[in-house]
Amino acid sequence: MMKIRFQKKSLLVATIAALSLIGTQGAGATQNVAGAPVVAEIHEWKNPPALTEGIKEGGFSGLVHLPNDPPSIFYTLADRGPNGQFGKDELRTFPDPNYTPRMYKIKVENGNIHVLETIKLRLQQGKINPFTKTAYISGLPNLAGPDEVPYDVTGTKKLSYDPDGLDLEGIAYNPIDDTFWLSDEYRPSIIQVKRDGTILGRYVPKGSKEALLASGAKMEIFDTLPAVYSKRIANRGFEGVTISPDGKFLYTSIQSPMALPDKKTGEASRNLRILKMDLATKKVVGEYMYIAENAKDFVKVKQKDVVISDLAALSQDVLLIDERDKNAGADAQLKRIYKADFSKATNLLGTSTSEHDLEKLTVAQVKEKGIVPVSKELLVDVAKLNYPHEKLEGLAIVDKNTIAIVNDNDFGVDGYDEKGKIKINSNPTQMYVIKVGKDLK
Repeated sequence: MMKIRFQKKSLLVATIAALSLIGTQGAGATQNVAGAPVVAEIHEWKNPPALTEGIKEGGFSGLVHLPNDPPSIFYTLADRGPNGQFGKDELRTFPDPNYTPRMYKIKVENGNIHVLETIKLRLQQGKINPFTKTAYISGLPNLAGPDEVPYDVTGTKKLSYDPDGLDLEGIAYNPIDDTFWLSDEYRPSIIQVKRDGTILGRYVPKGSKEALLASGAKMEIFDTLPAVYSKRIANRGFEGVTISPDGKFLYTSIQSPMALPDKKTGEASRNLRILKMDLATKKVVGEYMYIAENAKDFVKVKQKDVVISDLAALSQDVLLIDERDKNAGADAQLKRIYKADFSKATNLLGTSTSEHDLEKLTVAQVKEKGIVPVSKELLVDVAKLNYPHEKLEGLAIVDKNTIAIVNDNDFGVDGYDEKGKIKINSNPTQMYVIKVGKDLK
């Protein structure tokens, strides 16, 4: 995940404006324009537990609401833990290397986010992680070469890799077998876990399994995803994941276009990939092109910074998709929730386009080749609702006309000062509950 300095002034101005939309208890707003989306509630994690170096727990990187839970109950997760970039070489540091990636069960009420349960990820019974020397995994990178080199908080000492380490970005729930599925940026991979955090399996691109096992990985690993996904740009792996309400299909999205044939092409491309898995067989059955917004239509937005952050399924073929830029507060222009229809989109799985050409195609070339991308319809322009955060990263459907979104505050880590000490900002973790102004289902 990218590390961007948070714009404090923009946060303050935008938060004040947003709070003016709601009552003092975080609810009760009315729509100013008939049928227009409106912020109904804002909730905040006000007293997160301390970790180390003045850093507190943070989040959130994904969000899901279970079908039979009250509207105030959600499950969410944090990513690989607090990390920063040290010095002119921007070395990747991990101030809390023993941090365990985790899910949270939360309740929102009266403007507060209450953590009901913290669920740390662990290996199956009898297995010991090679880095932590316990059943719990870390958030450290997996492999030398394709992953960043991990350093300690001082940026002077290299840390060991963890072949079981995960950088979690999305969460989904399967009602058929009562398991969660999480998306990971490292390999990239998708992970099936039990409610107690026990990892049942990690699904990786073909050709990735051997290196992980050779490095000491203890997870059950299935190399069933298309091999081409190993070409993801670092920290731009699987970001969003969702499961259709009937539990039959899983969708997972790459955060930004991949390095095919090279990183320069990927960073200039608008063509993102979304995979579809049949959960009965655990086999990938579809790959679709999603065309991101054109950065040229915005001010001071680079194409490489237009990304997908999360998915939420309305049906087997229709998803909500969170698309955003890297800006915060008053500078933010692209913070949008789209309704995307896959029913008529071209399935590119196993084609030459998937393996070689997808990222380098222009919109005109896509049309010339007869490729039908996923259709998209703007549902909510969150930037117009005075949303203060850069990283709109979690998206959940609450009911037929309500969604919830959460931000990732990066544990408040804001780089290093001139003395080489971690800087902490006041960027909070918040949930916005939005009435969308129309029936979703």
